Amino acid sequence: MLNSFRILKLFILFSLIVFIFLESVIFFGGRDNHSKDSKYIIVLGAKLHGSRPSKSLLYRMETALEYMKRHPKTILIATGGQGSDETIPESKAISDYFIKNGIDKSRILTENKSTNTFENLKFARKLISQNGNIKVNIVSNRYHLFRAKLLASRNGFEPYSIPAKTPKSVILQSYLRESLALIKSYLLDR
Repeated sequence: MLNSFRILKLFILFSLIVFIFLESVIFFGGRDNHSKDSKYIIVLGAKLHGSRPSKSLLYRMETALEYMKRHPKTILIATGGQGSDETIPESKAISDYFIKNGIDKSRILTENKSTNTFENLKFARKLISQNGNIKVNIVSNRYHLFRAKLLASRNGFEPYSIPAKTPKSVILQSYLRESLALIKSYLLDR
């Protein structure tokens, strides 16, 4: 009985150390390190309420719009398919937002088939007919950027990040869930 208790304590301690390590990587990996000479900016899709962007997606779009206005030659890649409870693909909501806010359609590429972050980046890469690694700025909420950059690297991008705010109401659950998503992506998303 004593041995079982000691093993349980060690397992809990080990799990806590791994969790703290992952959360640190996620937190520090979400800093702004954008590339000023990148030709592309990717806005990763996020939840829609019907056709209305969630706060997370709205913050991503606002951050990217600010950047696009300061860099008029940048091409936007809007990503995201259509979830079962969404009336349009996330990428359409993103491109509509940019067009409504004065960004010319010729500066927008869309991928509308993805169902997760890995597919966002995989399908976005197929939109660019250029060989080799491509510099790209990725816009997502801070908690999501480390994993997004990891997956972008696996899809032929040289990734940089531009963090968007995370809604206060979902900060804790987003960081907690992201540690599990990071393990899954590290092991399975290839």
